[in-house]
Amino acid sequence: MREEYLRAAAEAYASLNDIESDCYHYLNDGFDSTIQARLTDTYSTKLLDKAAPKKYINKIVCTALAECQYPINETIGYAWNDSERAAFSSIPKQTWSRHQMSDYINFILNDIAQNAAAARAKIQLQVVGYSEAT
Repeated sequence: MREEYLRAAAEAYASLNDIESDCYHYLNDGFDSTIQARLTDTYSTKLLDKAAPKKYINKIVCTALAECQYPINETIGYAWNDSERAAFSSIPKQTWSRHQMSDYINFILNDIAQNAAAARAKIQLQVVGYSEAT
């Protein structure tokens, strides 16, 4: 119990930005739907900046956030391959390939992982710093 309070306090003092916090909690706290909605908004905006096909942005983001919930296939480095992603998103495989939509999925997944790792490191630094002081 003490460890939970320590981690919560460490997180409060870790100076996480919103995206780091959302990514960290989405991956570690059971894929909360409230956080998922915020991440959908965030990554939809980021994909607009990357010139993704506007018609498919919501499906791309939803596919990436769903893929986070599955174990990674060590062979390809992601949970799903192009065909599985296209099938989940209900986008025809040919359209998926033509627009290279897996590149957008990979961007989202990598960005989520990096933000979560940054948050984890900041929290750990607070925990270690606190533990050494006591």
